[in-house]
Amino acid sequence: MTLIEVLFAVVIMSGVMLSLSRFGQGFARASRNAAYLTIASDLATGRLEAARSHGTYSTLVSTFHNTTETSATSGANPSMAGYAGYTRTTLAVSTVTDSTDFVTVTVTVSSPDLSTPVSKTVIIGAF
Repeated sequence: MTLIEVLFAVVIMSGVMLSLSRFGQGFARASRNAAYLTIASDLATGRLEAARSHGTYSTLVSTFHNTTETSATSGANPSMAGYAGYTRTTLAVSTVTDSTDFVTVTVTVSSPDLSTPVSKTVIIGAF
C-alpha cells in the first residue's frame, strides 16, 4: 500500500512542478515585454520633452518633422546610444486657422522585440 501512495505523491508533485515551470516561463516573458515597453515609452517621452523645450516655435516643424533616429544616429536628441534595435520616428504637423495655431508632435518607437509600436503625442500651442 505504501508504494502506491508514494507513486500517487510523485505524480501529483510532477503535475505541480510542470505547472510552476509554465508559470515561471510566462512570468519571465511578461517581465521582458514590460521592460521593452518601458524603454520604448521612455525614448518617446524623451523626444517629446525635447520638442516641448525647443526654443523657437516657428522652427518646430522644420526641426522635428519626419525625422528617424536609431542608436547609430549621432545627433539623436535625446541620445539613443545603448538602445540597439529601437527606431524612433517623429512627425510634427502645424495647424493654423483664424483662431488657432498649434503643432501636433507624434513620436513612434518601434523594435523587433515589441508586438506593436509605442506612440505618444503632444500638442504645442503658439504663445
